[in-house]
Amino acid sequence: MCGSKVFTVFGSTGNQGGSIIKSILAHPLLSKEYRLRGVTRNPESDRAKALTAQGVEMVAGDMENSESVSKAIEGSYAVFGVTNYWEVPSKEREVNQGKRIADACKTHGVKQLIWSNLPHVGKLSGGKYPNVHHFDGKAEIGEYIASLHIPHVNVVPGMFMQNLKSGISKSQDGETYNFAMPLTKEVKYPWFNPAKDTGAFVAGALLHPEIFEKATTGTPVSISQASGFWSGTEVCETFEKATGKKVNFVQLEEETYIGFMSTRELGQELLENMLLVSDYGYFGPTVEKSIEAVQESIKEFYLDGGKPQSLEEFMEENKAAFWHL
Repeated sequence: MCGSKVFTVFGSTGNQGGSIIKSILAHPLLSKEYRLRGVTRNPESDRAKALTAQGVEMVAGDMENSESVSKAIEGSYAVFGVTNYWEVPSKEREVNQGKRIADACKTHGVKQLIWSNLPHVGKLSGGKYPNVHHFDGKAEIGEYIASLHIPHVNVVPGMFMQNLKSGISKSQDGETYNFAMPLTKEVKYPWFNPAKDTGAFVAGALLHPEIFEKATTGTPVSISQASGFWSGTEVCETFEKATGKKVNFVQLEEETYIGFMSTRELGQELLENMLLVSDYGYFGPTVEKSIEAVQESIKEFYLDGGKPQSLEEFMEENKAAFWHL
C-alpha cells in the first residue's frame, strides 16, 4: 500500500472491519489512495498478524481509554468506527466508547468518519419499544457525532445472515429443521452478510467523497446495508432450495420467545428488536420506506454496480459449516 491518507479501521479483525480492509486492499484506486491502519486489542493475535502480513499497520486500542483511542486515530484522514454492545451488555458503556472515537476524530481533524449505526428504536416507535439498547446506543453515538459537525456517513447494517446458524435448528425428528420467530411468517427481514459486503458499501462511499460534507451542513447520508428482504416463508423456501432439507416456520408466542433467552431483560430487548422489523421495516419509518432505502443504497453505493450476496448464495456457501449439510 502506498496511499498517503491513513484510514483507521476499528474492529479490524471482526466481520465489518475485516470486510472493509479486504475491499480497500483489492480496489485498484482506493488501495493507492489510502494506507490502512487496523485497531485491535491484541496486535499479536493470529488475525492481526495475518493483516500485518498484508501490509496493514496494526495498533493496539483500548476502547475504555480515551488516550488509547486518540493515539490510534492520530494522523488519520478517514476512520471506520464500530462498537460491540454484546462484549459487556451496557448501553452507557457503548455510548461512552463511541463518544471517545468521535471526540478523537474531532480533535485530530478527521475528514471522513464512517460510523456503523443502527436505528433508534425508542424514538422510531414513539417510546413503544424502549428496551432495544444495542440499537439505541449506537444511534445516540450517531447523534453525538452529528452534533460535533464531523464530516461523516452512517452505514446501517441489516440483520446478520450469520445469526441463521442458530436461528434455523434441527427438529427432534433429526431430519427436518425449524425456523422459529415471534412474528408471522409474512414479515420480511433485511438480511445482510457483514463479512462479505460491508466493505463494498464503505468502498463505494469513499468513491463519493462529497457525501461526507453533507453531515456538516445538514442531514448526514445513511447507507442501508442489506441484500434484500425475505419473509419467514421465503427464508424457509430458500433454505430448502439450498440444502434439500425441509424446514418449518414456527411462530412463537411472545412469552415463549422471551423464555428462551438467558434473562427476561434480554428476551424483552430481542423481542422488541423483532417488533421493529414487523412494525417499521427495521430501517424505518415504514416497511415500504425501508425496502426503498435498501434498493437506493445498493444502486448508489455498492461497489462497481454490483450486488450484495443473496440469502440463497449465503446458505449454499455455508450449509456445511453451519448445518453440516
